[in-house]
Amino acid sequence: MHLYKVTAPLKSRLFNPTKFYRTQDFRSSSPRPKPGYISECLLYAGDFDEISNHLFPKIHRIRVRNSEISRSELSTLGYETDPEKRCFIFVNKGDETQIMAFVANVYIFEDRHFTKTPSNEYISREPVEAVGSESYAMPEILRRWGIQLVFVDSVPELSRILTNAGVDYSYQT
Repeated sequence: MHLYKVTAPLKSRLFNPTKFYRTQDFRSSSPRPKPGYISECLLYAGDFDEISNHLFPKIHRIRVRNSEISRSELSTLGYETDPEKRCFIFVNKGDETQIMAFVANVYIFEDRHFTKTPSNEYISREPVEAVGSESYAMPEILRRWGIQLVFVDSVPELSRILTNAGVDYSYQT
Protein backbone atom coordinates (compact mmCIF):
# COMPACT_ATOMS: atom_id res chain seq x y z
CA MET A 1 0.00 0.00 0.00
CA HIS A 2 1.14 3.53 -0.69
CA LEU A 3 0.78 6.59 1.50
CA TYR A 4 0.75 10.21 0.40
CA LYS A 5 1.76 13.69 1.50
CA VAL A 6 0.74 16.95 -0.16
CA THR A 7 3.29 19.75 -0.03
CA ALA A 8 5.00 22.39 -2.11
CA PRO A 9 7.47 21.04 -4.71
CA LEU A 10 10.76 20.03 -3.11
CA LYS A 11 14.25 19.51 -4.53
CA SER A 12 14.71 16.33 -2.49
CA ARG A 13 12.38 13.42 -1.93
CA LEU A 14 13.73 12.90 1.60
CA PHE A 15 11.22 14.05 4.21
CA ASN A 16 12.32 14.72 7.76
CA PRO A 17 9.99 14.70 10.75
CA THR A 18 9.08 18.19 11.98
CA LYS A 19 7.75 19.46 15.29
CA PHE A 20 4.03 18.87 15.79
CA TYR A 21 1.81 19.08 18.80
CA ARG A 22 -0.65 16.28 19.39
CA THR A 23 -3.02 14.81 21.92
CA GLN A 24 -1.96 11.66 23.76
CA ASP A 25 -4.27 9.53 21.57
CA PHE A 26 -3.27 11.24 18.27
CA ARG A 27 -6.91 12.21 17.59
CA SER A 28 -5.87 15.84 17.20
CA SER A 29 -2.63 17.43 16.04
CA SER A 30 -1.44 20.91 15.20
CA PRO A 31 1.71 22.59 13.88
CA ARG A 32 1.15 25.17 16.65
CA PRO A 33 1.37 24.60 20.43
CA LYS A 34 -1.91 23.98 22.23
CA PRO A 35 -2.55 23.54 25.95
CA GLY A 36 -2.19 19.91 26.97
CA TYR A 37 -0.69 18.80 23.64
CA ILE A 38 2.52 16.78 23.44
CA SER A 39 5.42 18.16 21.38
CA GLU A 40 6.98 15.58 19.08
CA CYS A 41 8.91 15.48 15.78
CA LEU A 42 6.76 13.54 13.31
CA LEU A 43 6.33 12.99 9.61
CA TYR A 44 2.66 12.69 8.70
CA ALA A 45 1.24 10.89 5.66
CA GLY A 46 -2.22 9.68 4.71
CA ASP A 47 -3.88 7.03 2.60
CA PHE A 48 -5.53 7.93 -0.71
CA ASP A 49 -8.87 8.99 0.79
CA GLU A 50 -7.40 10.72 3.83
CA ILE A 51 -5.39 13.24 1.83
CA SER A 52 -8.48 14.60 0.04
CA ASN A 53 -8.74 17.45 2.55
CA HIS A 54 -5.09 18.41 1.94
CA LEU A 55 -5.37 18.81 -1.86
CA PHE A 56 -6.29 22.48 -1.55
CA PRO A 57 -4.46 25.74 -0.97
CA LYS A 58 -4.18 26.98 2.61
CA ILE A 59 -7.79 28.08 3.00
CA HIS A 60 -10.57 27.21 5.41
CA ARG A 61 -12.29 24.03 4.28
CA ILE A 62 -14.50 21.32 5.67
CA ARG A 63 -14.59 17.71 4.52
CA VAL A 64 -17.60 15.50 5.06
CA ARG A 65 -17.13 11.88 4.02
CA ASN A 66 -19.87 10.40 1.85
CA SER A 67 -22.23 8.07 3.66
CA GLU A 68 -25.97 7.58 3.67
CA ILE A 69 -26.09 9.33 7.06
CA SER A 70 -23.96 12.31 6.01
CA ARG A 71 -25.95 12.79 2.79
CA SER A 72 -29.19 12.75 4.78
CA GLU A 73 -27.85 15.21 7.37
CA LEU A 74 -26.54 17.56 4.67
CA SER A 75 -29.83 17.34 2.76
CA THR A 76 -31.70 18.34 5.91
CA LEU A 77 -29.42 21.39 6.09
CA GLY A 78 -30.19 22.26 2.44
CA TYR A 79 -27.09 20.83 0.73
CA GLU A 80 -27.57 18.53 -2.24
CA THR A 81 -24.80 15.97 -2.55
CA ASP A 82 -23.75 13.53 -5.22
CA PRO A 83 -23.94 9.94 -3.88
CA GLU A 84 -21.22 8.93 -6.37
CA LYS A 85 -18.58 11.19 -4.75
CA ARG A 86 -16.23 10.00 -1.97
CA CYS A 87 -16.45 13.22 -0.02
CA PHE A 88 -17.80 16.75 -0.01
CA ILE A 89 -15.41 19.67 0.48
CA PHE A 90 -16.99 22.95 1.59
CA VAL A 91 -15.05 26.14 0.86
CA ASN A 92 -15.73 29.87 0.92
CA LYS A 93 -17.15 31.31 -2.30
CA GLY A 94 -14.47 34.01 -2.26
CA ASP A 95 -11.72 31.38 -2.57
CA GLU A 96 -12.95 29.91 -5.88
CA THR A 97 -10.33 31.58 -8.11
CA GLN A 98 -7.48 30.55 -5.81
CA ILE A 99 -8.81 26.98 -5.58
CA MET A 100 -9.28 26.50 -9.30
CA ALA A 101 -5.74 27.80 -10.02
CA PHE A 102 -4.14 25.53 -7.39
CA VAL A 103 -1.83 22.65 -8.34
CA ALA A 104 -1.22 19.99 -5.67
CA ASN A 105 2.10 18.18 -5.41
CA VAL A 106 1.55 14.69 -4.04
CA TYR A 107 4.49 12.66 -2.76
CA ILE A 108 4.18 8.88 -2.59
CA PHE A 109 5.64 6.67 0.16
CA GLU A 110 5.79 2.98 0.94
CA ASP A 111 3.63 2.36 4.00
CA ARG A 112 6.21 0.12 5.74
CA HIS A 113 7.95 3.23 7.11
CA PHE A 114 4.82 4.49 8.92
CA THR A 115 2.58 3.59 11.84
CA LYS A 116 -1.19 4.18 11.71
CA THR A 117 -2.71 6.46 14.37
CA PRO A 118 -6.30 6.44 15.73
CA SER A 119 -7.01 9.48 13.52
CA ASN A 120 -6.38 7.37 10.38
CA GLU A 121 -3.17 9.24 9.67
CA TYR A 122 0.23 7.64 9.47
CA ILE A 123 3.36 8.82 11.25
CA SER A 124 7.07 8.21 11.12
CA ARG A 125 9.59 9.41 13.63
CA GLU A 126 12.42 8.83 11.15
CA PRO A 127 13.21 10.48 7.79
CA VAL A 128 11.50 8.76 4.86
CA GLU A 129 12.24 9.06 1.16
CA ALA A 130 9.31 9.36 -1.22
CA VAL A 131 9.24 6.77 -4.00
CA GLY A 132 7.56 9.19 -6.39
CA SER A 133 5.65 12.40 -6.85
CA GLU A 134 2.86 13.69 -9.07
CA SER A 135 1.25 17.08 -9.64
CA TYR A 136 -2.48 17.60 -10.17
CA ALA A 137 -4.52 20.60 -11.28
CA MET A 138 -7.85 21.11 -9.51
CA PRO A 139 -10.12 19.57 -12.18
CA GLU A 140 -8.05 16.36 -12.01
CA ILE A 141 -8.04 16.44 -8.19
CA LEU A 142 -11.83 16.65 -8.11
CA ARG A 143 -12.19 13.81 -10.62
CA ARG A 144 -9.48 11.47 -9.33
CA TRP A 145 -10.37 11.78 -5.64
CA GLY A 146 -14.14 11.87 -6.26
CA ILE A 147 -14.63 15.21 -4.52
CA GLN A 148 -17.76 17.32 -4.72
CA LEU A 149 -16.73 20.94 -4.19
CA VAL A 150 -19.41 23.00 -2.42
CA PHE A 151 -19.10 26.79 -2.17
CA VAL A 152 -20.57 28.44 0.94
CA ASP A 153 -20.70 31.98 2.31
CA SER A 154 -18.71 31.15 5.45
CA VAL A 155 -16.83 27.95 6.31
CA PRO A 156 -16.51 28.96 10.01
CA GLU A 157 -20.28 29.51 10.18
CA LEU A 158 -20.88 26.17 8.44
CA SER A 159 -18.63 24.52 11.06
CA ARG A 160 -20.92 25.85 13.80
CA ILE A 161 -24.02 24.63 11.93
CA LEU A 162 -22.56 21.15 11.31
CA THR A 163 -21.47 20.83 14.94
CA ASN A 164 -24.96 21.81 16.18
CA ALA A 165 -26.52 19.31 13.76
CA GLY A 166 -24.17 16.50 14.87
CA VAL A 167 -22.60 16.05 11.43
CA ASP A 168 -19.19 14.34 11.47
CA TYR A 169 -16.61 16.46 9.61
CA SER A 170 -13.00 17.59 9.59
CA TYR A 171 -11.94 21.21 9.40
CA GLN A 172 -8.64 22.39 7.90
CA THR A 173 -7.14 25.86 7.64
